[in-house]
Amino acid sequence: MNSSKEMMNSILILLLCALFSSTSHASSITRQNFCKADLNRPDTPSGYQCLPSDTVTAADFKYSFNGKPGIPLPSNTLIFLATVHQFPMLNGLGISAALGEFEEGGFIPVHDDDANKIVMVIEGQFDVGLLTPLKSYCNTLIPGDIMVFPKGQPHYLMNSGRGKAVAVAAYSSPNPVFRFLYEELFANDVPSRILSQVSFLDKHQVRKFKARFNGTG
Repeated sequence: MNSSKEMMNSILILLLCALFSSTSHASSITRQNFCKADLNRPDTPSGYQCLPSDTVTAADFKYSFNGKPGIPLPSNTLIFLATVHQFPMLNGLGISAALGEFEEGGFIPVHDDDANKIVMVIEGQFDVGLLTPLKSYCNTLIPGDIMVFPKGQPHYLMNSGRGKAVAVAAYSSPNPVFRFLYEELFANDVPSRILSQVSFLDKHQVRKFKARFNGTG
């Protein structure tokens, strides 16, 4: 009888410990659903390691494109990124953002992203298109319009109105990768004669584009 009672007490203690452990973990997640990236540590498939939560301030949850350096594209367009590298509080959340400023006639060349993307027009007018082997899906966007760009689908955006145009984008990745067709084709060291043959492009044009985009060969 005593041994049975001791066994029951042991089981009860184990159950209480398990419940306490589970409750503590759940409440910890509830109390803190953020993880500021420690960018000095290696990135991992699940994101960067967290900086101590007591070092996080209210300002860490805010990010502004104002005063930040943009990335110029060779098409009269300036891109401002808000990935985990610029905005460490995005760590582990699976999202990021960008802002594009397009001069009149400016555009983003054909490219694809390794994340799903939504673009919203803030100012001006855009002609945009999704490309597939059999069909293109083209739209004209004005302020307030939103368009979705599925992951890996080649597409372009062009300022088709008068004056400057502005759009913002949201990505389903904290650090999306952008693959531009012109870089894939011409910013490499494949000999021009070979690239001309395998791309169905004129050799003179291949050399011209290689020179423009710092390719060799």
